[in-house]
Amino acid sequence: MHLIFEFDIASIIISVLLIIFCLQKRQIATLQNRSYLAQLCGIAVASVLEIFMSVYFSQTSWRPLWFSWLLQCVFFSVTKSFGLIFAVYCIGLANILHQKSRAFRIVLNLAVSVPYIFALLIIWLAPVQGIFNPPAFAIDGSGVPVMALGTFWYTALYALSGVYIVFSMIFVLCHRKSVGTSKLIVLYLCAVLAFAAVIVQMRMPSVEIECFALSIASLIFFFYLQNPEELVDGQTRIFNRLAFVRVADRYFHQGKNFACVSVLIDDTVFLSRTFGFNQMSNFMSQVADFIRQNFSYTNSFRISQNCFTVIVRNPTESAVKEAVEKLQRRFQLNWFYDSIELRLYIRECVIECPKYAGTSGEIIDILDLVSTDERYMQPVVYANEADLEYKRHNDYIEHALRTGISKNRFDVYYQPIYSAQDKRIIGAEALIRLRDEKGRFLSPEDFIPIAERTGTILRIGEFVYEAVCLALSQINPEEYGIKMMGINLSVAQCMQEILADQIMAIHKIYQIPASIISLEITETAAAHSPEILLKNMERLAAAGFDFSLDDYGSTYANMNYMLNLPFKMIKIDKYSVWSALTDPRAKKALTATIQMIKSFGMKVLAAGVEDKAQAVMLTELGCDYLQGYYFSRPIQRAEFFELMKSQTENPQLSV
Repeated sequence: MHLIFEFDIASIIISVLLIIFCLQKRQIATLQNRSYLAQLCGIAVASVLEIFMSVYFSQTSWRPLWFSWLLQCVFFSVTKSFGLIFAVYCIGLANILHQKSRAFRIVLNLAVSVPYIFALLIIWLAPVQGIFNPPAFAIDGSGVPVMALGTFWYTALYALSGVYIVFSMIFVLCHRKSVGTSKLIVLYLCAVLAFAAVIVQMRMPSVEIECFALSIASLIFFFYLQNPEELVDGQTRIFNRLAFVRVADRYFHQGKNFACVSVLIDDTVFLSRTFGFNQMSNFMSQVADFIRQNFSYTNSFRISQNCFTVIVRNPTESAVKEAVEKLQRRFQLNWFYDSIELRLYIRECVIECPKYAGTSGEIIDILDLVSTDERYMQPVVYANEADLEYKRHNDYIEHALRTGISKNRFDVYYQPIYSAQDKRIIGAEALIRLRDEKGRFLSPEDFIPIAERTGTILRIGEFVYEAVCLALSQINPEEYGIKMMGINLSVAQCMQEILADQIMAIHKIYQIPASIISLEITETAAAHSPEILLKNMERLAAAGFDFSLDDYGSTYANMNYMLNLPFKMIKIDKYSVWSALTDPRAKKALTATIQMIKSFGMKVLAAGVEDKAQAVMLTELGCDYLQGYYFSRPIQRAEFFELMKSQTENPQLSV
């Protein structure tokens, strides 16, 4: 049989060139990259074998049967491995094994390996008479191979390649989110090409087109799927965060021990503003060059703008210590570029894996925590010192805040306010409440500070004010005996020059009497932007709104805010109230504070009233309003309105 091997020459050229390009490019040893290189080597070997067999079987007269059998078995073993390699490549491209259970990985390994094992049995047992009858191929008396075209085992041998192609296409389709749409299209086009080549090869054994088609598919993979640039930081030409995640996930998947020694460079934002982005890029490139030259480049990464990480494989205490000290020594020296000399101040973070981090995500979380939390401002931080649960809790709350309004998980509760003069509930303070995805309440003490830090508090403040206005617009406040509705303004809101415009715009929609609204401002808020706050307060006071100074005595206790800002009521902090019952000096201080406030013509509201003794004491001291669990916990709108309505029938609610 005369073989046409011109296609093989082309496939050898293509595959060898691609192998050279792959070896020249810096690549991490992922499952995808290793299977791609294996495919290129397999194509080159199979093409060489085809050319050799074409010459051997057509030009030589002495052909030992055992050698002819060996050539055929080796050749078919190589060519039938392409389906297996393609399936492994697709699995590597999806990059999901580290997310799956051990049982899933075992089943996947069996699904991938069993068809190839069966193909090897068909191939290597073909010389044994009677096992596969007729076999997929045979050797005639002159040592020339004879293909059993159309027979069951011949067809089965090629059908197994088709099984791999179908399996691979189903797999990537099921994991299309991980693969990506554009890559999915390329895979399907190449699968069609490979499938067509298998059909042609099966029907026309003399036309060796299978390897050529696979080399063309490999060429397409190189340009569209094998993109090493996506794993390289464009600024420093060192491996990036994505590459780190893939390497770390592979080590976790393989059960390897390793350590991450990370350099966290402080003040990079300030330095970029001072020297310019281009200059800082040059300094960061020098840092990357140092790390790449002193550590293995395949284990050196830039995780973020200010974080570089080195992976130490099979770490010993001395190896980790050596890496830490090597980095410290270099960063104790200055960095030079052109005429600029710069000292970079760093912290280092050492994470032993999987001892203190079991996933790449946990490593990133620890690095983010150490780089942003001031509790870790020390030369070297070890992962066991990092409070990862604290960060995860904060991240969880941040997520709940981001989705709270859009998912309708915020609600406004009302804590009643008692009037000592009227001896009844005359209003309430509006308090924000937040539920998580499971319907559980999150503590305001947890989410309010995070909302202030992230800026979400601005949306929350607007939500609370509009919710109160909407609720009051649906009733007649006078009929319900509502005289006061306290609404807290955050520090961030008080720093907004458009605060008055926002409040009056919402007020205009609902037409609520402004005198009912008491805007509560903390001393902390008053301290941040007093000039902006004063302008907003003057505009709102002119429109009829009242103001109260919230939590007086809890922080600065600065009398200037009470005197210089148009407050009509001072709200005394609950801790001052509680300590007055047990500490005589605290009671004297509270008494003097109440007298002083009333001498300025302002009302006094005492918070945190939890029993009758406190209520009686505060009433005797001259407090105008009382608030606390003794009267009511924060309640929902309907319950609050029901409470107010019931008081119209019994107006005397004695302490």
